Amino acid sequence: MKIVLCRDYDEVSRVMAEKVVDLIHEKPDLVFCLPAGNSPIGMYKYLVKMYQEGKVDYSRLRTFDMDEYAGLTPDDPHSFIYFMHHHFLDHVNINLDNVRYPKADAEDLDAECRRYAQEIVDAGGLDIAITSIGDDGHIAFNEPDSYLLPRTHVVKMDEATRKQNQSAFADCETGVPEYAVTTGMEEHIKAKHYYVVCSGAHKAPLLKKMFECEKLDPQFPVSWLRMHPNVEFIVDEEAAKDIPREALEYFQ
Repeated sequence: MKIVLCRDYDEVSRVMAEKVVDLIHEKPDLVFCLPAGNSPIGMYKYLVKMYQEGKVDYSRLRTFDMDEYAGLTPDDPHSFIYFMHHHFLDHVNINLDNVRYPKADAEDLDAECRRYAQEIVDAGGLDIAITSIGDDGHIAFNEPDSYLLPRTHVVKMDEATRKQNQSAFADCETGVPEYAVTTGMEEHIKAKHYYVVCSGAHKAPLLKKMFECEKLDPQFPVSWLRMHPNVEFIVDEEAAKDIPREALEYFQ
């Protein structure tokens, strides 16, 4: 593991975008597992800006969405694939034939999960995956439980997760969906490059727990990233303020 300490959210976003672009320069057809949510929005802005400045070509990039709310269609403004188009895909030269996402409105979601997991395998696995840490320690929608699942699957979201995301569904009478489709822990651990982005004081207790305790705890899914051979935590000063000093020095 490695900690990259940044000044603030903007620097976290810029550093993360630069790392993505560097990897695309090395492998133009790399497989990018795209995260949704508030944390990566700044990164997407920089990825678009760098394309507009002629610094990167996305024409051969292949993408897989990290997760999706069950039951939502791609044209639903609350869906993650809609989010990806709004913040990234519609503003760059990506070939949309190379964009993959789980069909969360499929009649048989379990079969759809198996299909999506096989697509990841057929693509050669994920070259790069980026996530933040949920308030309950989840990554993607791998929620705290007595066990964690390896490949793409349907999950019932914790109330803490639904509460964390409820502002995005403020205009929706039914609120945050109860279920989601998520990539699994094996798919995350096998990603060749893995990044966790965190910004703000509200992430500090989560990072403190991550670096203070060495247990691989299914009740704290992000802890399983200790097994990843190439994971970097891109964090700002506020998020990192409670990481034990010895851990901060060791992992930098």
